[in-house]
Amino acid sequence: MSESYETSEELPDATNGPAFRVTGPMEDLSTLKRELRSLVYEQLQLAALEVRLAARSTMTMISVAVCIGALLVLAWVGFMGAVGLALNRMGLQPALVLLVLAALTLILILPLSALIRRRSSDLGFPASLRTFKPDAT
Repeated sequence: MSESYETSEELPDATNGPAFRVTGPMEDLSTLKRELRSLVYEQLQLAALEVRLAARSTMTMISVAVCIGALLVLAWVGFMGAVGLALNRMGLQPALVLLVLAALTLILILPLSALIRRRSSDLGFPASLRTFKPDAT
């Protein structure tokens, strides 16, 4: 006694469980296309939200960095003023005090500029460029 089915689209699965629907290749392709569009849309929404968050975080970091820079400049001016007053009280002429403070500032600039020069070589993505460079052989 075999069971007859009205349509060939509803067949029982191997475990005699609920029936599943057999579809044609065009319908499968259409379903796959819809799911792919949905997945791409969701991924683009996620990327847009992450870009928005990254931009907001970057703006906050830049604003805070500018404030910190201004405070550092004020602190440096205050420190230099205190050193200048101390040198003036020790008997140095005001012009000489200004020259000593300028020399101290220039001496402190040298290691900072060397650090910038060393770090600037990383800005051109050197490791990535080396991977794209063809072999010499």
